[in-house]
Amino acid sequence: MSPARFPRLLAAETRLILRERLTWAILAALVVALCVGARTGAVRVEAERAALARAAQDEARAVREAREAHLRYARPTPVTVNYWQDPTHAFGYMTQFLVSHAVKPPTPLAGLATGQSDVQPGLIRVGFGFSTVFDDTAYEPGAVAALRLGPFDLAFVLVALVPLAVIALAGTRLAAEQDSGLLRLIAAQPVGPRAVAGAKFGAVALVTVAAVLGETALALGLFGDLPPLAGWGATLALLAASLAVYVGLWVALCALAVSLWRGAVAALAILVLAWAGLTVAMPAALGLAAEALAPRPSRIAAIDASRQAQARFYAGDEAARVAAAWLAARAPTAGDRPALRDAPEIRRLARDAYYDAALAADRRAALDHAGAAAAWSRRLALLSPASALGLALETAAGTDATRHAAFLAAAAGHRRALRAFFEPRILAQALDPVPVCAGCRARLDFDAYDAVPAFPARLDPGPGRRQALLALAALLAAALAATALAARCFAAWPVQR
Repeated sequence: MSPARFPRLLAAETRLILRERLTWAILAALVVALCVGARTGAVRVEAERAALARAAQDEARAVREAREAHLRYARPTPVTVNYWQDPTHAFGYMTQFLVSHAVKPPTPLAGLATGQSDVQPGLIRVGFGFSTVFDDTAYEPGAVAALRLGPFDLAFVLVALVPLAVIALAGTRLAAEQDSGLLRLIAAQPVGPRAVAGAKFGAVALVTVAAVLGETALALGLFGDLPPLAGWGATLALLAASLAVYVGLWVALCALAVSLWRGAVAALAILVLAWAGLTVAMPAALGLAAEALAPRPSRIAAIDASRQAQARFYAGDEAARVAAAWLAARAPTAGDRPALRDAPEIRRLARDAYYDAALAADRRAALDHAGAAAAWSRRLALLSPASALGLALETAAGTDATRHAAFLAAAAGHRRALRAFFEPRILAQALDPVPVCAGCRARLDFDAYDAVPAFPARLDPGPGRRQALLALAALLAAALAATALAARCFAAWPVQR
């Protein structure tokens, strides 16, 4: 057949697909699934934004109440105000009244994928009321059964259900003609198998790519609640290209299964097994491999180390010795004031520094594991088409393991920044107390509430763009390889062998 006639054959096959009721039934079911997935993501993001708004309100409330306490305590009163009741005292405010959060705000594309967000917090309250190895302990992940089933989000529909829709549309092209005997009539025409297969599967690719992209855009527009995408448009375009190539890959796999000329039933069986392997078994195996390559340190052992550190601190005169050493290191001139080391603020700061030193290795091991696991996941994900697209969606959504590892490290850094802000002020007041008004029982030595370091929350579209570009490259290579292999298998009609 001449190349000039191929567009006519492609157009005829496209019209034939669009006239089939099965096509519209599959596309209708797919758009419903996409809308449900988009709505699921929008509800989750709305809940996250509400939680962040409540956290900001709590921080503002703490500062407002502290300022009100300043005005109230700046008058003589016979009531004694202890440090744990005094937000006008730097030590009291830090340990009892400070409200500061490390936040991981949702990205403009957060509704695309739940990712790690249903089991890893996007909001951590950073405080000094108690000491623990892990900052992310005050978090309720929700129902275990729901976590086991996984979220029915947009990423699940695109990664797992779109291939099934492609298989339903393309899995029996030419195979059904072979079973019915029509393939002999087609082979008798002056047209080669590659041209026929190219027209049939090319038509499916055109219809499915246009339908999936259009329906996804429709679902996001109706239910996704997308904010302005300033700076994120390139990421979204790369994701759309990756999704189009992902659909094309599955069309090529359908052609490859049909090119074995084993009939419709065998082709569908091969494709369903391929779907199970590529979207379920292979990602699970890659996850196990990532865990093996980045072994998780024992949280129980770390918690036990924290318990032992506390027991050592309170054994015998260890607390006094630690407080004296801490004070001597920071205020050498205070050696002639032995009573100072028994001050509550000195003992508390010395104790926290002792705990930090004792648990530094466990905290570092936890952060290192989070970073190593995320790095291995990024590398291994490119070996599976489903994992590559899924990770690209998660990274653009900001719900991937890499961003969470960076968030945990930033939360630990914020805790250190807060300590570095308060510690010199507390120590200075302990060494040289500032007199308060006559008869006032509060300290009134701290009012720098606006100067307290805030968590440096930021949204960076760079990781999402890079991961989407890597996914596009990996998917394109897989699609071209599957297409080339299918074209080679379609070299001759089976009846001519």
